[in-house]
Amino acid sequence: MSKPMIQLEHINKYYGNYHALRDVSCEIKEGEFFSLLGPSGCGKTTLLRTIAGFETPQSGHLAIDGAVMDGVPANKRPTNMVFQSYAIFPHMSVAENVAYGLRRQRMPKAELRKRVEAALANVGLAGYGDRAAHALSGGQRQRVSLARALILKPKVLLLDEPLSALDKKMRENMQSELRHLQRSVGITFVLVTHDQEEALIMSDRVAVMFDGEIAQLATPQELYSRPINRKVADFIGSMNFLSADVTSQSSGKISVSIAGLGGADLTIDQAPAGTTGAVCAGIRPELMTIVATGDAAHEHTADGKIIEAQYCGDMTYYDVLLDGTTEPVSVSMRNTSGRAILKEGNTAQIGWGSDSVVLLPA
Repeated sequence: MSKPMIQLEHINKYYGNYHALRDVSCEIKEGEFFSLLGPSGCGKTTLLRTIAGFETPQSGHLAIDGAVMDGVPANKRPTNMVFQSYAIFPHMSVAENVAYGLRRQRMPKAELRKRVEAALANVGLAGYGDRAAHALSGGQRQRVSLARALILKPKVLLLDEPLSALDKKMRENMQSELRHLQRSVGITFVLVTHDQEEALIMSDRVAVMFDGEIAQLATPQELYSRPINRKVADFIGSMNFLSADVTSQSSGKISVSIAGLGGADLTIDQAPAGTTGAVCAGIRPELMTIVATGDAAHEHTADGKIIEAQYCGDMTYYDVLLDGTTEPVSVSMRNTSGRAILKEGNTAQIGWGSDSVVLLPA
């Protein structure tokens, strides 16, 4: 297992009476792509800036690669940051921008040129050194910013929403390239983002933050399939929440009765927060199926009526009112050849499986 690269212990940060970071503790592993995910104002950028040394917490301790950073200024830390605004110098060439941080090291020109060329090749900008920085596209400017940060060989690269200014297609391309780059250079990346899909695609682990606290820290798969509470479940993708009762529990099995769906037997890991107190059942829209003639048998089925259907080309999104309930559930269906698109008012049978359910505190 990788050793910890960053250790945060009981970090508290105040701005006046505002408690921005609330007793935050976690470890980020060496060589990990780690994301801080949450809505605006949750504290994720404050935590990133605390790691960088731009913010000083009122209490708690921070170590990077085993060295305590308490009181160490930003320019003495083994980190570098890529900002949302790129922060490149428009009056300089691409090569001059990339070399900027190395110039104070009085490196021989030949060695400097070699390092710059290697850094540009790393980010897919080989041959761009003589270009004027102001003539680059947004995606190219972001690559220059990355090259300038990586050329200093930091132990940790900090990324503050670096892709938010790009258009959708460029953003998707850069997500893939940034992940590939992190794997190739092998250093620890810490990304701040409010985009759930971006965090799931790029990260080894994700810390979901609300109100200055880490609500859940887990792999993307764990976050999506086993959220710890309704707030995390609702923030990561879409989920239906149905009232449920635990009818029995023994030998690692939990029997539940779910409104509109009926009874099911779950495993203990499907209740990541336990079963003490009131619970509800969460199930993702894509894990429920509108049963069509000729479909394979489903473990469970329930009857309902189509309240609304939204056709989106490859997918149709349905709101279905299950018999015996008052709030519709969402069902996502891929439009395959021969499958009929149901209309508002049509009756439907919904197929689902016990392993699709997660029990959450109500």
